[in-house]
Amino acid sequence: MPTVLLIDDDAVYRGALRAFLDATYDIDVVGGAGNADEALAIAERMRPDAVVVDVAIPGSSGFEIARRLRDVLPEVVVVFVTGSIEGRDTSRAEELGARLLLKGDPLPVENTLRALTRR
Repeated sequence: MPTVLLIDDDAVYRGALRAFLDATYDIDVVGGAGNADEALAIAERMRPDAVVVDVAIPGSSGFEIARRLRDVLPEVVVVFVTGSIEGRDTSRAEELGARLLLKGDPLPVENTLRALTRR
């Protein structure tokens, strides 16, 4: 069962996504973080298979968080979420070998996590 860390400064969104993913039988959410330092500390301790990262994190960016996470967990799967997709965000996600999805419907996040973490 893949393990997932949710990183988003919006606690309501993070909680809703966690509740949705917790209701699945094959994804284990191991934690949530609202900022870069918290995310890195949890990732180092829990060593998740995947992270769902908001592109816009105050004081940092989701892209920077993902780069720092990859230093600690080179094989971690990264899925970015955002309120609106811009061309440069798509390019930056692709450079990191990550997916970029719109926030809202959690089903694409679930399906992407399943597809990218199959063993």
